[in-house]
Amino acid sequence: MSRWLLWLWLVAMPAAALEITHRPAESGQDQRVNYFVALLALALEKTAPDHGPARARPFDQPLSQARAFEMVARGELDLVWSMASRERMDKARAVPVPLLKGLLGYRVLLAHPQSLARLGEIGSLSALGGFTAIQGEGWPDVDILRANGLEVQTATDYDGMFRMVMGRRVDYFPRSVAEVWPELARHSPQALAVVPGLVLYYPAPIYFFVHPDNRALAGRLETGLRRAVADGSFERLFLAQEEHRRALAFIGAPGLRRLALENPLMPDFVPPADPRLWLGP
Repeated sequence: MSRWLLWLWLVAMPAAALEITHRPAESGQDQRVNYFVALLALALEKTAPDHGPARARPFDQPLSQARAFEMVARGELDLVWSMASRERMDKARAVPVPLLKGLLGYRVLLAHPQSLARLGEIGSLSALGGFTAIQGEGWPDVDILRANGLEVQTATDYDGMFRMVMGRRVDYFPRSVAEVWPELARHSPQALAVVPGLVLYYPAPIYFFVHPDNRALAGRLETGLRRAVADGSFERLFLAQEEHRRALAFIGAPGLRRLALENPLMPDFVPPADPRLWLGP
């Protein structure tokens, strides 16, 4: 084959798709990944004309949030989505577009139905401090809650934390208002319920994170996400999730009591001024 024909053949070959391995679900019952995987695919699609085809796949075994993040920081996993903290932003490269527009920081209290009456009377953080919460080992929320005077136990089993609430071994499980509804749907009303009319709130952006040296992937994802914000496809995907629509209805309901917490993990965080990126309290 002549050099000319070889060059034509190489140019005509389709570019190999970039493969990105991301954090998987924490268990077979964990549906929280679906939106983030769809958002990742959207960002890659928006940048395909510039960077070529790409596809994402989950890591081939379950990973806790903390372990997945450490694997990204060591270069053993391409991407994870996680609540931002100063420590995490020092270890990995954040793509600075909030994926849940601040909804992660609105926390409803998931509890046993027999505990609703007592928790429903809570009107201050000091009163809530008399109850015990459950959170995942290694979650930034643990330090945030404890820094605000709340009692917190930790566990490593995602599904097991719901069983602890159902068994009344802890009093409540703070869950993002954007994540709780599919979790609640998996259980009967006799097992778990959301304390009505009450949320905890602290600024908690959730970002895509990649290895600190992977500027190419970080730049591609930021460009893709911002293009999706600009053309409205980010908002359409956001509102296509039933749990997000329910979250907005919950925090927009009249008479909602909001207990504000300090987030000492991100003292320098300034919410984006663009309302398309951030829903403030």
